[in-house]
Amino acid sequence: LKRDLFSVFLSDSDSESSEITFGDIKQERMASDMFWSPVSRDTGYWQVEIKDITINNKKQNLCEDCQVAVDTGTSQLAGPTDVINELSSRLNVKPDCSNFNELPNLGFVMGENILNLKPNDYVDKGSEGCEVALMPLDVPPPNGPLFIFGDPFLRKYYTAYDRERNQVGFATARHFDSTEEETSALLVSLNGPG
Repeated sequence: LKRDLFSVFLSDSDSESSEITFGDIKQERMASDMFWSPVSRDTGYWQVEIKDITINNKKQNLCEDCQVAVDTGTSQLAGPTDVINELSSRLNVKPDCSNFNELPNLGFVMGENILNLKPNDYVDKGSEGCEVALMPLDVPPPNGPLFIFGDPFLRKYYTAYDRERNQVGFATARHFDSTEEETSALLVSLNGPG
């Protein structure tokens, strides 16, 4: 291999294919620069630390020094029950979807970056109505409290897993059908633009 890492791109439509690349990172799959976060614990997961959760880029003081496992084998987003319940309350998703178009971005603070998800990434919207698509999952210490970033997160972010340096890389994924304006709003600096 060129490098001791692999990278993952998950498609968000039928017009492109998902792929895993061994030994390299594909620039054409990224709509932003990649930043790196060290693996925070030796649990066997690709696990990193998040400093907090944001709503429309404002810190919520909900989850200090929480852990996140980036997991291609999980189809959902999951997190500690108490945090998910409080977050659901603050997001205030109406069961009848009446406020769907006004819902905020939901972000996770990692280093000096906020990785945002749009409402259609964290809300299940169907014929039954709308609900927050965050699954309660309680992993006890020392490994928890633990969030799991599954497919909804991985469709938005191109990720790289570096075994040599024991770190995970994150960049906004470049999708066939997304505009630069859409992708630039996803990954933002904690200290504002620039």
